[in-house]
Amino acid sequence: MNKTDLPLFSEFYTCYYQVVAKILHEAALQPLTRSRLETLARTYGYDESALAIVPRLLQGDWPFLRRENTSPPAYSCALKNPVFPQSLTKLQKSWLKALTADPRIRLFFTDEQLTELEDFLADTDPLFRLSDFCLFDQYRDHDPFSSVMYRRHIHTILKAMGERRFLSVDYRSRKDRVLSRTWLPCRLEYGQRDGKFRLFAMQLTKTGRQRMDILNAARILSVKKTDSVFPFQVDVDQFLDRALCPQPLILEITTKRNALERALLHFSCYQKKVERVKDSNTYRCTIYYDKRWETELLIQVLSFGPVIKVLGPESFLEQVRERVEKQALLAKKRHGQGRPPVVC
Repeated sequence: MNKTDLPLFSEFYTCYYQVVAKILHEAALQPLTRSRLETLARTYGYDESALAIVPRLLQGDWPFLRRENTSPPAYSCALKNPVFPQSLTKLQKSWLKALTADPRIRLFFTDEQLTELEDFLADTDPLFRLSDFCLFDQYRDHDPFSSVMYRRHIHTILKAMGERRFLSVDYRSRKDRVLSRTWLPCRLEYGQRDGKFRLFAMQLTKTGRQRMDILNAARILSVKKTDSVFPFQVDVDQFLDRALCPQPLILEITTKRNALERALLHFSCYQKKVERVKDSNTYRCTIYYDKRWETELLIQVLSFGPVIKVLGPESFLEQVRERVEKQALLAKKRHGQGRPPVVC
């Protein structure tokens, strides 16, 4: 088969290819016993990989190992050059070319790195273009990804995260107040629906208590690195668990119109538990969420229509009723007929 005919990345660098590469990489560092070879084959491949790969390496069918004079026998890498330098396929290069057109990618590379990447892909056609996609059910006020200042802020944040270094930040709050605080950047998260980057940043209060704040990256006015470094890795998930609502959202999801698959994808950013309801074609989904994102979650749930039913808690159900009744009243005014339905 011609390399250009391979439709998938994995068909070029297969599982066996990756397993042998792992073995040779470790064998280049120190000789390996047969037991260790079999362990590596099973770990990075399948249970039967040890039976298919190890004998070929030891018998010389694949002449990549050299036997050492040790007891028990051990084997080292026989290659003089780096283990299998992987050249990119045309499909991989085409995919990378498409990614370079996304303005968000510039947030994670320097100008020099982007220039090098663009030169490398100069003669490659993109796998797809952004104009090929029509996105719906999304906000339009995305972060200014092409802004020079925004990009500089993201670069500073990413570098400080790697160093666990505190940042001095001027931040414009939702109430249009400018806050000057010192935060430790811990996690940068992107919301596909609203097109915004959120920064999970830890603040030390005057009493020494640690508090996790969530900042919209586009509201950061200025950011500077300080000399203070935090000595430990921060467990962001532990902070988020403390902020979860005591009463989780409980949904009943039908299997109609691929509702379950769509819901699992849509709510993938939330902690959840899904279980099938016995003797029915419905599933019960329990979602644990931060109170601060309740309105956004409410809108997401309503977007599914009748394929999702809210079972609780009562406070969330009440908000659903209010939203639906408001929509019904607006529809009545718009069309001048009919009466709004009562949602129970």
